[in-house]
Amino acid sequence: MMRVLCSVTGVFLLSVSLLANDSEPAWSPDGHRIVFMSDRSGDIEIYVADIDGSRLVQLTHSPGRDAHPAFSHDGTKIAFQSPRDGPYPQIYVMKADGSEQVKLTNQPGFIGVPDWSLNDTKIAFQGNLNPSLAKPPNWQIFVMNADGNGLRQITHDAFSDQVPKWSPDGKRILFFSDKTGHNQLYTMRSDGGDWQRVMMDDRDDTAATWSRDGRHILFTSDAGSGPNMYRYDLKSHKLRQLTKNPPGLGTPRWSPGERTITFTATGAEGSEVWFMDADGSHPRRAGFDAR
Repeated sequence: MMRVLCSVTGVFLLSVSLLANDSEPAWSPDGHRIVFMSDRSGDIEIYVADIDGSRLVQLTHSPGRDAHPAFSHDGTKIAFQSPRDGPYPQIYVMKADGSEQVKLTNQPGFIGVPDWSLNDTKIAFQGNLNPSLAKPPNWQIFVMNADGNGLRQITHDAFSDQVPKWSPDGKRILFFSDKTGHNQLYTMRSDGGDWQRVMMDDRDDTAATWSRDGRHILFTSDAGSGPNMYRYDLKSHKLRQLTKNPPGLGTPRWSPGERTITFTATGAEGSEVWFMDADGSHPRRAGFDAR
């Protein structure tokens, strides 16, 4: 099979034998490993591998969609969502080697997409406590202690607020909301107050994350012929497009040193984890081939 990935620097054609759908990559704090979700076992589970594709290890072995893994900042734990106790996913945490998997939430609805605070004492996540096929999703954002205690809902509105990401100093949370009718990026205090809209536009902007110094954000947007990946400077308000019409772009993440970006590319053949340089150049397939 042939997959086409385009960047602002040119067009790259890579021959791909697609053996699994891999997605939602996240870096280990030392930048040496990637944790991601994959259906290569026939069920969607969580895996970890070195960035060169070696030392691939399946971490979860549970029926259902184990998804959205996130390393703690000290590298010892991974938070994730799983529906293993049904009927809806809840937040779990495990050691980085997959051992000691512990359920942290027990809410009456869909809970997922966890993110650790800088000191690993808290976890933010999104939840839809009243899921119904008859109603549009109403995602809200929650924060709890890393042991599952002290759970608090910090957004309370009629909109969908999704994918919380802690700022590097732990004071604010970045997320997107459809408050305006479009998905827009916002930040708020960690208690849910002081909403600030990041950019004034009518695009759909999603899947955002902070730079280490808190000055830039990396996100996807449907601006132009999108979706594409962008970097935005919160101080100068300069916006830089990093990609040009890649297939099904999603979940961009900077490496710890911010020299490399990992993301998911989804096309007709399925989804894969890709890398590119921080300026959008040299896109390459991660190569976590099923073995």
